[in-house]
Amino acid sequence: MTAARPTVLLTGSTGVIGANLLPALAARHDVTALVHRRRPEGATACLQADLSIDGLGLSPRQRSELAAGIDVIVHCGAVTDFAPRDPTAFTNVNADGTRRILELAEEARVPVVLLSSAAAAFEVPGDDLAARSMRAYGRSKRRAEELAAHCSQPVAIVRTALLFAARNAPTPPRHQFPHALFTALLQARPGALPVQPDHWTDILPMETLVDYVTALTEAQLRGDTTAPGLHWVTAGPARLTAADLERACLDFLDESDRPVDGPLLADPTAPQSRARGMARVAQLGFLPPEQPDMPCDLNRLLPTQPTRTDVLQALAHNVRRCAPWEA
Repeated sequence: MTAARPTVLLTGSTGVIGANLLPALAARHDVTALVHRRRPEGATACLQADLSIDGLGLSPRQRSELAAGIDVIVHCGAVTDFAPRDPTAFTNVNADGTRRILELAEEARVPVVLLSSAAAAFEVPGDDLAARSMRAYGRSKRRAEELAAHCSQPVAIVRTALLFAARNAPTPPRHQFPHALFTALLQARPGALPVQPDHWTDILPMETLVDYVTALTEAQLRGDTTAPGLHWVTAGPARLTAADLERACLDFLDESDRPVDGPLLADPTAPQSRARGMARVAQLGFLPPEQPDMPCDLNRLLPTQPTRTDVLQALAHNVRRCAPWEA
């Protein structure tokens, strides 16, 4: 089906990424949201389905009508909680759920934009719960990419790094890293994060990801032969160090008359600096300075990409919105 106003099938429309993508896509296209429980505002239509069930939990008639009425699929639906209640959720939703979406794409004969993660490229070390969960998440995303490589329809895979909340978001997603980390650091406990100052992480403004995925969806719709394949959507050389995060939090604490008696970072090799909970998840997300920047493909579809100054400004803005004393 190709009409003057194409129809995008969007999964994960109530998630952190999908909720930001929906209005951007709806500004240009009709959007059918494939939903599990909550129904988003702004979609042209909603259809209840389940990524964890073969056939997506749709009747043959529903599936046939859906396949006949879409022009492209943007697949954002995923389990991103590093401590899911169901340990099989990563495989059932992130990997097998992607397989089910790809099967629908083949039936509908439409291209796909698949939201993956930079975690697919890394194997997190460690045998604690946080490391095992992050490893399982990364492997589920890697498996989804492998399935996409065998799809008969064009699939564009977006490997994105961590994300700041959009500036116009009503509240930051406090349950999501990095905002949970900012909230924890703003509790002003010295040594709360056992990470070396020069270790780094990649965090990209949400608006940049939305702009890129929107442009990539357009490219898939018009049959651009350069669109399928792997796209790294990251901050790249504008990466942030642990010292950058510490400085932003300390500056805000000083401005708020809540000075800290000591640094927020701690030596991770010190016996008393064993990280737990969010601190451990954060610790695993930092890379040593000798590790090269993540690849960055933003210039493939966007005229500009964020500079380090842009990313530092997004960091300061997000930190200010994570103040635990305002919760």
